[in-house]
Amino acid sequence: MTAARLAPAGPSRHESLRLARRFRQALGQAEAAGGAALTVKDLLLLHGHASIATLLMLYALFCLMPVGGVGNVFGVALWWLSWQWARGQQQLVLPERVAGIRLNARLSAVVLRALASGYRVAARWLRPRWHGLQAPWTQAWWASWIAVQAAVIFLPVPLGNALPAFSLVALGLGRLLADGLMHAASLVLGVLGLVYLGALGQMTWQLVVGAARWVGA
Repeated sequence: MTAARLAPAGPSRHESLRLARRFRQALGQAEAAGGAALTVKDLLLLHGHASIATLLMLYALFCLMPVGGVGNVFGVALWWLSWQWARGQQQLVLPERVAGIRLNARLSAVVLRALASGYRVAARWLRPRWHGLQAPWTQAWWASWIAVQAAVIFLPVPLGNALPAFSLVALGLGRLLADGLMHAASLVLGVLGLVYLGALGQMTWQLVVGAARWVGA
């Protein structure tokens, strides 16, 4: 089983509106049926293609779920995606194991609602601009950025998934709609995540040192 290999969506506000409408309809159908457990492949089929930008957003959204181990699984998936990004791949074939990952009905509804809202906002505010941040020479740099954020997501840090995950969602939207402003937003969110990680690490180290001194006293 592989994800569909269709042409990626172009940088169009109309495409965002179409996707928002499609996810609202899917959410309405799921709620009318009393809930539906979707797989990663189902979410890709709703997009109509398996572009690298689409997968980046989906993986990052999954990392926000309050489920143990999700950050580890999709952190590894994001590392692999960063390698594919560096190689310039646009359309991806999803591994069987990842495509078959199934969300429960509640999480499926959360993801559908988030995607519908996100694409609706994107249609209103995002547009092709700031092309310098999307130049071909930046490709390897952005791949490294994805790998760094994936590493932060992988670490067992309290609330450490949020900022890097939102950073990658912004990058995915920027890639999908050719909006360099979202690339810049990805940098800001990711840097804030690294600052949070550093501050938490320093605080933890100080607690450990203090405890060691207290025990040795």
